[in-house]
Amino acid sequence: MTSSERVAAPERPHQGGWGEPASRAQLWRIADDLRRRAGFGICAIEVRRSDDMMEFVAIATDDPAARELEGQSSPLDAMYPAVELGDQVGLFTFVPWESMTQEAWDRIEPYVVVPEARPSSAPDAWNAQDMLVARLVDASGRLRAFVYLDVPHSRRRPSHDDLVAMDRDLAVGLESVITAIEREEYAAGIRLATGARAVIRSAATRNGLEELLRVAGEELHRASRAAILAVDVFGETLVLHPPDALVPSHPDMLAAVEESARRCWSRQRVLIVGRDQVWGDEEIGEELRGPMAERLAAHGLGEVVVVPVGAGDEALGMVVVGLAVGSAPWTDDESSAALDVGHDLGRAILNARASQREHEAAEELRRVDDYRAGLISTLAHELKNPIGVVAGHAEMLGSLADVDGLPPAALVSLDAITRGTDRLATLVDDLMTLSRVGDPQRPLDAVPVDLGRIVGAVVEQASLAADQRDVKLLCEVPPEPVAVLGDESSLTSVVTNLVTNAIGYSDAGGCVHLSLGRRDGEAVLECADEGLGISAEDREQLFTEFFRSTNRAALERPGTGLGLTITRRVVERHGGRIEVESELGVGSTFRVLLPAPDLSDPLVVSW
Repeated sequence: MTSSERVAAPERPHQGGWGEPASRAQLWRIADDLRRRAGFGICAIEVRRSDDMMEFVAIATDDPAARELEGQSSPLDAMYPAVELGDQVGLFTFVPWESMTQEAWDRIEPYVVVPEARPSSAPDAWNAQDMLVARLVDASGRLRAFVYLDVPHSRRRPSHDDLVAMDRDLAVGLESVITAIEREEYAAGIRLATGARAVIRSAATRNGLEELLRVAGEELHRASRAAILAVDVFGETLVLHPPDALVPSHPDMLAAVEESARRCWSRQRVLIVGRDQVWGDEEIGEELRGPMAERLAAHGLGEVVVVPVGAGDEALGMVVVGLAVGSAPWTDDESSAALDVGHDLGRAILNARASQREHEAAEELRRVDDYRAGLISTLAHELKNPIGVVAGHAEMLGSLADVDGLPPAALVSLDAITRGTDRLATLVDDLMTLSRVGDPQRPLDAVPVDLGRIVGAVVEQASLAADQRDVKLLCEVPPEPVAVLGDESSLTSVVTNLVTNAIGYSDAGGCVHLSLGRRDGEAVLECADEGLGISAEDREQLFTEFFRSTNRAALERPGTGLGLTITRRVVERHGGRIEVESELGVGSTFRVLLPAPDLSDPLVVSW
């Protein structure tokens, strides 16, 4: 571009976007103090926004016409070419009009107003197009603001010594400009960050997406000074705050805004819809701008801000903030904080969806488990009667074994029927027990129970079976009661299963050692055998329903594969745990640990 070419005035960006009114007023007071101390008629403070736009936030002057630029914005790179043309003294740079190139002037002309000044013939007279500017940077070296001084009372250009003195005398005031800017940006972030933290906390405690959006919307509504606020998750749900608010849109317009929100997410911008202009998305159709403005007016809104919500590269929804007519304009710092909220809310939505899916999966598993438990219970009850009939007739036929004429083959079949019926009866009993102890709706009627008495009774009953298999059964029980709170029948089945399994899987000449004691507030029951042992692979599935060992020798022993399943469920239902130690070919030790109340507790009776 040659110096003779002109730059077309660009479309004005969103105006009045920086800071709350109180912060702007504070900067105006600082600007007024700076101009009076420096001896100038005008002091203007132009603040850098997070979108790299420069906005005139405060213009202190007695000339109303010079305040026309207040609230106006310009690109950062529009001013830099002109500022670089002058000599810098401290923070200040003076650019005489004769040093201004046509290219630099073309860049700044759309964004400046040249104040009227009385002409002077003095060689150092101030020219209306002269520029005196201070560049303010923060501790990291990032430009935060320009401070302009114009129309000196002396009507003279500043000398080098003048600039040195101004840099010294105005240093505190210029530093206060940066302090005010940083304080406002921090406060704006805190206002919306508070709502964002509430959103994240709510995601951790609420499974439902609608409940999450309800709480999140309430927090953001309070934090964002919105007259109305809507949280829209694309294709799923729309939550309004207050609940009776009217959304100023129709389906076609809503679809267009949703598409705009997706584009804004990819560019990390917010969309601002004003009465006469739209900022943040140039692709919003011209045909929609008029209807948007009409609907804003119809609902008493001055601006609508659309904050995209997403996670990663995916736009998930949007937060629509409606500002009432007369409200301070939506600020750029609020936009930055709102985008952070959009990220936080996006993550919370993903977490809520995952939690909801987990909840639905858990409910489905619970329904399947209930169905399975019901099916097992029904089958067990239905099988019990016909098995009883078969067992009764087998017993009757067995009484006829001595009748003449009954062939030997019939006696063999009768014996097989009797054994099979006994196994079916055992299986049905185990199924009914499994159904009973596995029902979470069935309350545990816990009473004080002496485990020592149960162990003694079980050992007495199992002695005959141990003698028949030539297995020595040893029992070690303390003389004082070992009390637990539980169901005596269920706990009896635990001891019975452990002892009968130990005997059944022991070879002739083996030994089963049963011991009971108390340790660290727990009752400890151990059942050790010298039998077949269990491989590491089998131990992983040992308590699974209907699991039978992969050991060929173990499969030859009778069993339903339900005893240990029932045992673990009973133990866990009583708040305990079961442990197993085993080595193939050496033997196994099962250890049951149950909470044991203090015998001095009044709930525990004496035996």
